[in-house]
Amino acid sequence: MRSVMVAILVLMPLSACGEAKEADKADAPAPQESAAQAAKKAETGTVDTSRAGTAAPTQAFARADGGKVTLADYRGKPVLVNLWATWCAPCVAEMPALDRLAKAKAGEMAVVGISQDLQGWEKVKPFLAKAKLQHMTILLDEEGALATTLGAPGLPFTVLYDAAGKEIWRVNGPREWDQPGGFPEPAASGPPVRFHAVGQEPGWTMDIATGHNVEVIADYGSKTATFKAPARLALEGTSNFAVSQGKSSLAVSIVKKACEDTMSGKPYAYTVTMTLDDKRYEGCGETL
Repeated sequence: MRSVMVAILVLMPLSACGEAKEADKADAPAPQESAAQAAKKAETGTVDTSRAGTAAPTQAFARADGGKVTLADYRGKPVLVNLWATWCAPCVAEMPALDRLAKAKAGEMAVVGISQDLQGWEKVKPFLAKAKLQHMTILLDEEGALATTLGAPGLPFTVLYDAAGKEIWRVNGPREWDQPGGFPEPAASGPPVRFHAVGQEPGWTMDIATGHNVEVIADYGSKTATFKAPARLALEGTSNFAVSQGKSSLAVSIVKKACEDTMSGKPYAYTVTMTLDDKRYEGCGETL
């Protein structure tokens, strides 16, 4: 697999990573851009939704401590996957912005950089020691297969997956990820959903308006919090999402399974579990 990856990296566009050698520049044609080159340049950094709905790859990636992780381990919240390498100048240039984006989206979305360095952690660890990235997660593609699996034409290459592990969009080339408009927010899918949940012992309620807010009242009113709601809720099987606001965090699981409120005896269509600031609450829910 490494030999395949080497071939791919050799063929990656020089415009995406690094510059041509001086000898190559001397042999270059007159500085007149072809239509194909202009089109390619226009594509760099633009959002591509042509593969939306495609499932995330299942292969395992290496952590710096020797452990393994797959993208399925991030299910329950969106994950932004960035393919990069220490030898790729545009990759290195955009990583601080990705790290700042990870900080801004903490609890709401994971930002994962997957190194394509053929020399592995031997090359990556010294780079990370200097870069001091504090918020994004760095993994290593030991098999060298991810670029091929995703059809990446060059580096950097970034894919956003939703909470269920389905692709939303991809970007070939760098972007100013932490600037206004730099991170393309996924559009809501389907009509807005309003959802109400209730539980007992201790009493709590939760109201969700997709694309707007999640409002929580817990422990008989002694705890209240408002979070940004996800853009969509599937509500056909199991819907999971996690959000944070300041020092407060919320994780929610909604399962389409009949539920009866223990106090009122009222039947509901959904079983709901929420974890508010590390405390678990169980109850029932319904659409409004």
